[in-house]
Amino acid sequence: MATSVLACALIALSPPRTQTIGVDDRVHQDDGQQPARVARERVSRDMLELAGTRAGDIVYDLGSLDSVPILAARNFGARAYGVGLEAAQAEAARRSARERGVAQQVTFIEGNLLTASYSEATVVTLDLSPGLNLILEPVLHRELRPGTRIVSRRFGIGAWRADRTVQASDGTTLYLWTVQRPPAREPDIFFVPTEQAIVEQMLELAGVKSDDVVYDLGSGDGRMVIIAAQKYGARGVGVELDPALVRTSNDVAAAAQVGDRVRFIEGDLFDVDLSDATVVTLFLSQSVNRRLEAKLKRELRTGARVVSHQFDMGDWPPERTVRAGDGTSLFLWTIRKP
Repeated sequence: MATSVLACALIALSPPRTQTIGVDDRVHQDDGQQPARVARERVSRDMLELAGTRAGDIVYDLGSLDSVPILAARNFGARAYGVGLEAAQAEAARRSARERGVAQQVTFIEGNLLTASYSEATVVTLDLSPGLNLILEPVLHRELRPGTRIVSRRFGIGAWRADRTVQASDGTTLYLWTVQRPPAREPDIFFVPTEQAIVEQMLELAGVKSDDVVYDLGSGDGRMVIIAAQKYGARGVGVELDPALVRTSNDVAAAAQVGDRVRFIEGDLFDVDLSDATVVTLFLSQSVNRRLEAKLKRELRTGARVVSHQFDMGDWPPERTVRAGDGTSLFLWTIRKP
């Protein structure tokens, strides 16, 4: 069934396919080094390789003591910082950096992880706990610039969808994220996924057919137009302000094998030309719907259908209202000749 294909596509993207990183013999191993340290350095190298670390990068490491910063400087030519260490740990790490000949390239910072500044980082590595990762999420989201790579050992970061997961040399999982460009402006609403059953009810209410062009305004992860393409053979266009969600939508469409029938526009729904649409779907807010009313009436052709989940359009009465599976309302309008 088409719905199960989409569900599988969404599941397949979180987490992505896991593979194993190879480890070479360039990790520092002197005769006196303990096996545990050798293993830790190999995993640290795995993390830096997954991040694509190179000369010129600025690596901030949270939680691995000295191994990641020293390897980042010694093996990759990066500038590195170890953050959040206690005084004794920091002094031991500085001593190790001097012994390895990278004291000028590595800095160890004592203190709280939450009070440090990460704005100059191009790579961030984490080996913490699920709770600490979650607490750090808003800090990283606020401070890191687009293109910064984040690698976490063992644990994800809140609801962030990893770009890639791999298996480290010790069998643990490493997660990679790349910080995306922020939306061009603050979105009018936050993304809340529409349940798949309600998506299907909305498309059924609109009477979608294979010759329709479905525009979903505020398309999120793309499920509305993807299901329209899968179930009805329609073409679809999703309009979404958040570039990360646009990327997710394209990934899901490719996994669902409908990439030739749908496309996603990274842009403002108030700026997109709707004249090609025969169906428009909305799950926005009362105020945004009211602002959209004039645009819909002006740009949509006669006979085009508009379906909104949960929110009506004020003084524009719907021609039909039905109860959705979650108890909310679905509203239908049809564009009439003026």
